[in-house]
Amino acid sequence: MSAATAAAGRRRLPALPPALRTPRGRVGAALVLLVVLLGLLGPLLLDADPYRQGRDALAGPAWAHPLGTDEVGRDLLARVLAGVRTDLLVCLLAVPAAAVLGTLLGLLGGLNRLLGELVQRLFDLLLGFHGLLLGLALALLVRPGPTTVAATIVLSALPSFGRQARAALLGQLARDHVVAARVLGVPRGRVLRRHVLPNVVDATTALLAVAMAHAVKIEGGLSVLGLGVQPPAPALGAMINAGSKYLFLQPGYALAPVALLGLLVFGLTLLADSFNRERLR
Repeated sequence: MSAATAAAGRRRLPALPPALRTPRGRVGAALVLLVVLLGLLGPLLLDADPYRQGRDALAGPAWAHPLGTDEVGRDLLARVLAGVRTDLLVCLLAVPAAAVLGTLLGLLGGLNRLLGELVQRLFDLLLGFHGLLLGLALALLVRPGPTTVAATIVLSALPSFGRQARAALLGQLARDHVVAARVLGVPRGRVLRRHVLPNVVDATTALLAVAMAHAVKIEGGLSVLGLGVQPPAPALGAMINAGSKYLFLQPGYALAPVALLGLLVFGLTLLADSFNRERLR
């Protein structure tokens, strides 16, 4: 392969987003990728079944069980990695749903004054509840479980996405080139598609990392309180709750899920901060 061909191949490679070129963004992406890979590759790396019980309850770390076992003899490492998958699945379903629904509500509120007032009052109502309090209310009305966690994440994230979309929409509608297009008689739908919506999507995308960090904290908090994913299904927060009773006898039971939750939240927070810094430049 000639040097010119190699250079052309390098030029065709997609460039990283500016936020991922900063040290903060790279560290955040590396931490998130590490936790995600651990969760995804867990079944390939381990033969242990996270649901299989054994005779050695609360056994210490050994070759067969690198983190030891829980109170009913289940492999802790297998359950921690399965808990990562559970948490990520709930958050990856709930956050995009909140982004789509919140953005649509924000856009509709920005285009219609009466609807906008109703949407803003709904957002004010949701902002009055902390995520954990909202999850507690939903758990009392329905029942604890992953559906309650997902609904809590969606309702908690709606105001952020909706207000961001509405602010971006109103800001774009006031720009000179958009005003000029409307004065020249360009159809409203075309103006929105070509000049407004791409910028709204860019502004909304920056919130995804922030929403994911909050979603992970909400899921972990509800599971610690016993209102999230219910046993015997593995979840990091539920393992922290169960392992806290055996902290001195089997420290890995609670500390391993705490470490993975901390790494995931820290990585997502770094990513969110990096994206916000680039967006505000």
